Amino acid sequence: MYAHTLKDRPEADWELLSDHLNAIARDAADFASYFEASDFGRLAGLWHDLGKYADAFQSYLRESTASPERERRGPDHSSAGAQLAAKCFPGEIGRLLAYGIAGHHTGLADWIDDGGGTSGLRDRLAKDIPEIADALQRATGALTCQPRPALPPLISGLKDTPRKELGLRLALFGRMLFSCLVDADFLSTERFMSPDRSAGRSRPDLSIATLTAALNAHLAQFSDASGPVNQVRASLQADCIRRAGDAPGLFSLTAPTGAGKTLSSLTFALRHAETHGLCRIIYALPFTSVTEQTAATFRDVFAPLGTTVVLEHHSSAEDRGGEDETQTPWSRLAAENWDAPVIVTTNVQLLESLFASRPSKCRKLHNIARSVIVLDEAQALPVQLLHPTLAVLDELARGYGCSIVLSSATQPALNRRTDFEIGLTHVREIVSDPDEMARSMRRVRLRRLRDLSDEDLAERLLREERVLTIVNTKGHAASLFRRIRDDTLATFHLSAAMCAAHRSEVLHRIREVLAGPGPCRLISTQVIEAGVDIDFPVVYRAMAGLDSIVQAGGRCNREGHLPIGELITFDTTQSTKQIERQAKDAAEIFELFDDALSLEAIERYFQLHLWHRQSEWDKYNIHSCFPALRCEFAYRKAADLYRVIEDSTHAVVVPYGDDGAKLCDTLRFVDKLAREHLRAAQRYIVGVRDRQLAALFSSGACELVHDSIAVLREPKLYDVHLGLLPAFGTPDPEGYCI
Repeated sequence: MYAHTLKDRPEADWELLSDHLNAIARDAADFASYFEASDFGRLAGLWHDLGKYADAFQSYLRESTASPERERRGPDHSSAGAQLAAKCFPGEIGRLLAYGIAGHHTGLADWIDDGGGTSGLRDRLAKDIPEIADALQRATGALTCQPRPALPPLISGLKDTPRKELGLRLALFGRMLFSCLVDADFLSTERFMSPDRSAGRSRPDLSIATLTAALNAHLAQFSDASGPVNQVRASLQADCIRRAGDAPGLFSLTAPTGAGKTLSSLTFALRHAETHGLCRIIYALPFTSVTEQTAATFRDVFAPLGTTVVLEHHSSAEDRGGEDETQTPWSRLAAENWDAPVIVTTNVQLLESLFASRPSKCRKLHNIARSVIVLDEAQALPVQLLHPTLAVLDELARGYGCSIVLSSATQPALNRRTDFEIGLTHVREIVSDPDEMARSMRRVRLRRLRDLSDEDLAERLLREERVLTIVNTKGHAASLFRRIRDDTLATFHLSAAMCAAHRSEVLHRIREVLAGPGPCRLISTQVIEAGVDIDFPVVYRAMAGLDSIVQAGGRCNREGHLPIGELITFDTTQSTKQIERQAKDAAEIFELFDDALSLEAIERYFQLHLWHRQSEWDKYNIHSCFPALRCEFAYRKAADLYRVIEDSTHAVVVPYGDDGAKLCDTLRFVDKLAREHLRAAQRYIVGVRDRQLAALFSSGACELVHDSIAVLREPKLYDVHLGLLPAFGTPDPEGYCI
């Protein structure tokens, strides 16, 4: 009996099914040992391919090997093990095993197929086909007769869990178990089928202590730096070192922009992991641009240790591919299962994986256990998913040995209280005196202007030599730019209507201008707040959420060259409904507090912003996908519903500059799309919403090539200053940029 064959090789070289099952059982048990569930991992591995014992499957293997050119679908080989698990262990244990075994190729299923089909686990377990009976009969008793697995503490400790939370926590265990199984199966099959690819996963076995030493050596280069800002950074480092010995669990790190949170939090994470035997560090950030910057910083820190320390994993990194020096053969393989010491990723990648159902998205999950997870800009956690998100983060800390650090200058009020029952408990602040640190780093004075027309605003901006203005929509940014633009080439525009290559060039020119003595005026959307290192003496900010106002302040007098910078907010009617609500909450804070930038004011803002929106904490009712009773879960439905970014956009490749124009022509006329084409396109993409995309297509300005790529064919619609324009006058009312 065989598990896998090899083309043009005799049967003697094929993989025995018994060897495969035992190998997966061993590896899955090892992976599951990190959350004390080895028995479950072993059984899942031992039974996942029992269906291959059927004579029909063995015949399929031989026929497929003899005639590989013929496409054929093999017999069901995963239902047999799932049925055996449900039969041997009736109830929750059997079903938790069955979900992963049945879905190890197709993904975790829903208990009932809402589409009226038979793909639900309930139907799979009731499936009565001869091949399953044949397989179970042919499998040896040593395989099929197994003792009941010992319940891990994370399951046995759930007896006092509220029923509403119990199902989600059990479902996470099932998903983690599934991760152990599918990663073990992928890796073992790869070792047999593609040994060269498997060898590419190897990396030096670097201890956490070695990483800590590399960070210390890097920080030593700056130990002699003086000045008040560096004193604050040294204080933050000292706090992180002092608290690193605390027991694993939930932490907050509240420090202002410029205090050195990135390297200080890395100091805490590494020392904490070293003290408590944790395995890796995971950084999650809300924006791809900041993720790239953070990964670059960490690669610089660990450069003496080689290129297999920092894994940068997000959609753009995947698409950049091989010519990008940050993407190596090792990193592309490590991204599949996060087998790396330090991972830098996005909130989208981390959080959506924790609710995923597909094998490719779930492979990494078992490697999250016993990690330090730093959620940078914690205030960016999605409100509409707050309840399930906090529940799964709490469960990672409670049951999977993780320590989670909520890092932010504007710490959201996530502690549990009577009027915020979904909040986290026992969150420990790392910084000894956050209020004093915030006061010592204050570099701006906040003023609010109420009634200010665009005409009046433009007059104010033209009186300023150097000024940054941040507004809430792309349309507002474009109209304001047109009002103040002059012939001095000192006025700039930034928004998500511009592709990444365009924005990078504009930022480069802005920095060149700011390095000299001349004027510089920038009109931008919120893209400038996404970790962009830029410094203006005066910043105007359209009213928005208080956290956005604080982020805007981080671009004002950033380097402290002035005694005090000017941060001025102004009311506007050009906002989305979401920002209008956030701005309303911020306006209330302005009325309640003399200092709206104080930590007390920020906490009160998040109480308004989060606590009073109870109906939105689980907007898509994801908890209902995981009823505690009998583990009748809807894994696939939850994965479809859990989306960190609600308003999805469509990518349009634009002809910016000579390179962009050549790329668009290549995409339109090349016969076969290659990886390098997709790689190059990443720098020339603009995201548009449904209505604008439809207008571009209907006007003939946009063309769909290779069945999936939208290419702008009308160069006049991409402006050298403003980026992608509305299609021949069609407005884009949803033009808010995050």
